[in-house]
Amino acid sequence: MLKKILLLALFVAPLSLFAQKYAQFDYASIIQDMPAYKTAQTELQSMQDKFKKDLEDMQKELQTKYEKFQQEVNDKTPENIRSRRQQELAELSQKLDQARADDEKALQEASSQKMQPIITKVMDAINAVAKEGNYVYIMDSNAAQSAGIFINPALSENVTAKIRTKLGLSASSAKK
Repeated sequence: MLKKILLLALFVAPLSLFAQKYAQFDYASIIQDMPAYKTAQTELQSMQDKFKKDLEDMQKELQTKYEKFQQEVNDKTPENIRSRRQQELAELSQKLDQARADDEKALQEASSQKMQPIITKVMDAINAVAKEGNYVYIMDSNAAQSAGIFINPALSENVTAKIRTKLGLSASSAKK
């Protein structure tokens, strides 16, 4: 009997040594409280507002020229003048489309440039918490939920506060 208990203990002991630890965190609550993120969002919004105003001005100019074309050009207008005005309108329309595409590209590039250091900083904090806590997985609970992955809170630890602390943010405003 003692032999069986000892044998059972030898089989069960290694299993407890290899128990896997899982954790979850709330990425959105962390990043939204970072001062660098708030600054980046303000700068990007300002850039977007400027682009929007410029495009609206170009759209108004196109609309005004089109209305002027409608009023001035009629059946008696020489073909060369009519064609030149139509060409001007087409060029202005293309210029507007190109400006819209350029603005969108510039906004995407600025967003990537401003957000990458912030994302890297958060990922470094997550990696540090993972190493310190010997976690096998640390998952963003919101991303997991969006992907249809269920995280059992009873079997995983919420490390949002630990990550926030690593980033120098107040751990008290972390979602529990």
